[in-house]
Amino acid sequence: MSAFRVAVVDAFGTSFGFTGAFGAVGGEVIQVRSTPAPPVGVDPVDDRAFAHVLLHDDDLDALTAQLAALGPVAVLAGRETGVELADALSERLGLASNGTALSSARRDKYVQIETVKAQGVPGMRQLRTGDEAELLAWHEKAGGTVVVKPLRGYWGDGVSFCDLPQDSVAALRRLRGRRTVLGEPITEVVAQEYLVGAEYIVNTVSCAGVHQLTDAWRTERIEANGVRDLVTAQVLLRSGEQPVGELFDYGRRVLDALGIRYGAAHLEIKLTPDGPRLVEAGARVSGLPYYTADVLGEGQLEWTVDAYVRPERFRARAGRPYQRRHAFAWAALVAPASGRLRGYRALDRLKQLASFRSLTVLVRPGDAITATTYDREYPATLTLGHPGDAVLQRDLNTVRYLDGHGMYEITPAADMACRRPPSLPPAGTPR
Repeated sequence: MSAFRVAVVDAFGTSFGFTGAFGAVGGEVIQVRSTPAPPVGVDPVDDRAFAHVLLHDDDLDALTAQLAALGPVAVLAGRETGVELADALSERLGLASNGTALSSARRDKYVQIETVKAQGVPGMRQLRTGDEAELLAWHEKAGGTVVVKPLRGYWGDGVSFCDLPQDSVAALRRLRGRRTVLGEPITEVVAQEYLVGAEYIVNTVSCAGVHQLTDAWRTERIEANGVRDLVTAQVLLRSGEQPVGELFDYGRRVLDALGIRYGAAHLEIKLTPDGPRLVEAGARVSGLPYYTADVLGEGQLEWTVDAYVRPERFRARAGRPYQRRHAFAWAALVAPASGRLRGYRALDRLKQLASFRSLTVLVRPGDAITATTYDREYPATLTLGHPGDAVLQRDLNTVRYLDGHGMYEITPAADMACRRPPSLPPAGTPR
């Protein structure tokens, strides 16, 4: 018999780890799925790891009653798709909650930045629109590069970096009428000034408005495949090194402005010449806790357990800096073209790096490969760890040197079509 139950809305990916984190202190996790079908793009999870699995079919009253009967002590979001439903359920059940008043600000990228600025936190210039003339005029007045993206996007899908006003209009045309990776229709976009500066990730957990920094990372990016800022690596920072303190001070103001009083948050912040500026925030765990147990001993999952079921322990430890055991980074390869992958030329070289830890091949020889433009199109990822920061950085640089056209043997998509045997119909044609 478990000591307690906790409900997690959409416990897929990283947040599936809540089953082990709460289980380690005697709890059970209830999986609440925000839609009858799993969210787009998630890998399946083992439902046997959950005490119960509930499905939301748009009847919030019925779902609330089902969940109340199971007696959870907390309801929290597992991923972006679960934020608003977790807010609504926890509020209805009278549990520790961020409430629903600012739920839209925690999901809609335009509302998020406007909410932050309304609370006196510095933020970027932006426009929400579905009108081409309005967007054209705004970009002409703003000048410089503008970022156009879906209001409720994810994984960096649909993001365009537009140097000219007509480029912004073209980006709006491409997005309007299609759906986000989460399946939501796009009728409007948000256009934002391009923030110049290094980008960082600040991960936190909050308990009754007390915010704890769990880990901070420097993001490395390149320009590739028509994407201005494509993420290629994230490097774990020491808690005491610059500019972590400045970023966390700013991040706390963002959390307060968005009404995040409980649970995990994932903040993407750029350090501009004018100071920190929020790129976007998520009221859920990041994808990085996969690595924190080894490198830090604990991370967002463990701190979230304390925030909801051991608040006295959270308060006793809050404010302590995390301790990095060694230099660590996550990195991704970037496919330069689309087609059929025949093979990799230098994966073995990656494994010989002094800091090499692990390699995950996501696209294997024989599979279709897509020129990488966002997070779901990496052909392979790897982790690096070493006592020395300089060695780790050298190896990250070597990864970038080895990656590129020389890494891949790809049959271009056009050649694949030309080589299709005449007896076979085109893909997708009924036989």
